[in-house]
Amino acid sequence: MNEKTIALDVGYYHLTRRAEIAEKEFEYSTLHWSLPVDQIALILVDVWGEHYVASHVARTAEITTQRIKPLMQAFRARGASVVHAPGPDCAQKYPQAGKYAIAQEKGGQSRVEQTWPPTEFRRKEGDFVQWARPQDPQDAEFDRIIAERFIQRDVEPQEGDEVVATGEELQRLLQERGILFLFYAGFAANMCVLFRDYGMRAMKSRGYEIILIEDCTTAIEVADTADELLLSRAVQVDVAQNIGYIVTASALLQACGR
Repeated sequence: MNEKTIALDVGYYHLTRRAEIAEKEFEYSTLHWSLPVDQIALILVDVWGEHYVASHVARTAEITTQRIKPLMQAFRARGASVVHAPGPDCAQKYPQAGKYAIAQEKGGQSRVEQTWPPTEFRRKEGDFVQWARPQDPQDAEFDRIIAERFIQRDVEPQEGDEVVATGEELQRLLQERGILFLFYAGFAANMCVLFRDYGMRAMKSRGYEIILIEDCTTAIEVADTADELLLSRAVQVDVAQNIGYIVTASALLQACGR
């Protein structure tokens, strides 16, 4: 085993550029990569120990313990970067947080002031209240979980790990370390993993290669998809078609020599 690289196959859907092609011809393909260990990072998105959706957190707890934790250990053993991205409110609870923030970003405030659309429209207040989605009555336990959420105990940051609160912090970390390839795990696949400012789409737009560890994530499903976890599968296909590549935890562990 070359200690300076990991070798693995990554999957994607090959979109042939040919007129009159049928969708069934967009087939799953693989590429064999040999990646420098110092250019890869494991990005752990919102791996919280509590969630208000009980059925979702039941899946995430098992995934975290059985798959994410061994991968973290493997990355650390190889000297690769492990980065926790648990959201601004949660990140500040850990001593590793803030290292890559600048003064005006403390507490996760990194966005330029937005003046359009108007604030009332974005909040669906005043003249725009008619377009607001229906809201349930305030739930005290829901509010407690949001305020007190934490990284699951089995995978808390350790010495040598990093904690970021925003995409800008993640960008500075990756630039400082010369990292180019981001392996994503965490929750929820169809929400934060895709759409946080440190999520897959945002970091893809910055030019990084994105690899989703497909069995180290799961979506928040809905009534029409929960039985078959269809949204979880849809994210895997979306990533492999439009964003980057997918790989399994076992394949990545093997590549790391574990």
